Amino acid sequence: MSIPARLTFHILQGATFAEALERVTYPYPVRWECGRLVKEDGSAAPAADAVPENYTGCTARVQLRRDIDSQDVIAELTTENDGIVLDGAWLRLNLSAIQTAAFAYGGVAPAWETCIGQVEVTRPGGEVERQYELTLVLHPEGTR
Repeated sequence: MSIPARLTFHILQGATFAEALERVTYPYPVRWECGRLVKEDGSAAPAADAVPENYTGCTARVQLRRDIDSQDVIAELTTENDGIVLDGAWLRLNLSAIQTAAFAYGGVAPAWETCIGQVEVTRPGGEVERQYELTLVLHPEGTR
């Protein structure tokens, strides 16, 4: 079992949101230290040791919510609705400008200022992996 990567992204309300995540694994434990990947002994983990992800035949989904306990889904991105595109070792997240413009900014539901999502990838054999835990910060649009 691998621990999901925790990432924070910023959404500009009314602008296209597109993030591309290239996923690789290492055949040994690594950690992020001082801006680089290192092995358990602290030596550098060479990029040549990285094994690119293979998303062939996979599907993926993420539900964005104000918090983990919220019943309300702000948006759902999937490989079926093109909110997620899987391409080789790349997982791409997409929200159109129309979608981000429709988000209500504020601290009272259904509006939001930050939300969370867990990206789950389903392998062709049915195995489900949680690969990313996302925090998204919404920046309100001033141009109307």
